[in-house]
Amino acid sequence: MTETTLLVTIDSLRTDHVQYMPRTREFLDDTHDAAFATSTATPGSFPAIIGGEYPAGNGLETEASVANEFDVHCVGITTNHLLSQEYGYATGFDSFTSPKGGGESLKDKGAILLERGSLPYKIASWGYNRYQQLRSYVDETEKSFRPADAVVDQFLDEVAGRDEWFAWLHFMEPHHPYDPDGADVDRATAQRITRRVLSDRGSAEDEALVRDLYRREVAELDAALESLWASIPDETRVVCCGDHGELLGEDGLWGHPGEMRPELLNVPFGTRNAPEVGEVVSLVDVPTILTGAEHGSGTFDRDTAFAAYGDRKAAMTAEHIATDDGTYRLDDGEPVDDPALERERERFDPAYVVKEDALQEDLEDLGYA
Repeated sequence: MTETTLLVTIDSLRTDHVQYMPRTREFLDDTHDAAFATSTATPGSFPAIIGGEYPAGNGLETEASVANEFDVHCVGITTNHLLSQEYGYATGFDSFTSPKGGGESLKDKGAILLERGSLPYKIASWGYNRYQQLRSYVDETEKSFRPADAVVDQFLDEVAGRDEWFAWLHFMEPHHPYDPDGADVDRATAQRITRRVLSDRGSAEDEALVRDLYRREVAELDAALESLWASIPDETRVVCCGDHGELLGEDGLWGHPGEMRPELLNVPFGTRNAPEVGEVVSLVDVPTILTGAEHGSGTFDRDTAFAAYGDRKAAMTAEHIATDDGTYRLDDGEPVDDPALERERERFDPAYVVKEDALQEDLEDLGYA
């Protein structure tokens, strides 16, 4: 393995919006157009990304974590409530920070110290939410999730002076609600309108604004990543990918519901100093690429990728996608006949992974409930 290895995961990034990330595109030395998620939501994507396994609906199996394969200092910094110790993602990391513990805020510490569902936990949660409500009357609205530049700064501090490390950084930009800096509306309004559109209550004007906010989120993330790319050693092995895509009004759909659609399943995927892979890449291959050795269900050379959400499933090649609704060309959505791919899809045995497998409070924190 290389002495320094970096995994960067980006929540809800559409493949067609990587055009707004020129700094990142310039840094990566290889990109893969036919890269596919294993699900349309975080709980179904990260057992693949971190464990090399198709999801089973109960988080990451701890023995599967790719961090176990690195005999160096391992740093994990996540910004998604579903990527926490509670779901098994801290395993193998010497330092791990998530919104549910490992951070510096009182709320972060309370997430570890108080038993979820207990009376003290409920009282503390009520008090924190009331505090946030009162703050909103006198302070500027904060970003919905920890900003990318704060993640980059923490990472650089943690690896300063170390010659060997493995790190996983997860960024929430551009997950909804979209609230970038420098938008034409203030942050509170951006969050409110995003939620209105995603709940099918927005006007055409609202929808146009939300698409612009999403684009700005992507560009803002790229600017924040510039210091990361400039600071790591040139020989660092890097994998940078999305966990799933996002719908921005296609067929009246927004966000990332459990639809087997290319906008959600075809994900951005780029590498630097990494082994060569075949034409098709699945997120289940990420640990294999990071370590240079086959891990779990991963491989360096595949023809078909698979995805599932609940009892729905899909199979993808570089040209076609087969779903419950039929088989289509990826580039234009036109129906095609591909019996071999349809047989592959039928043989694939999906786990029953849905967002509702996560804890209700985490879904509320992420804007799903």
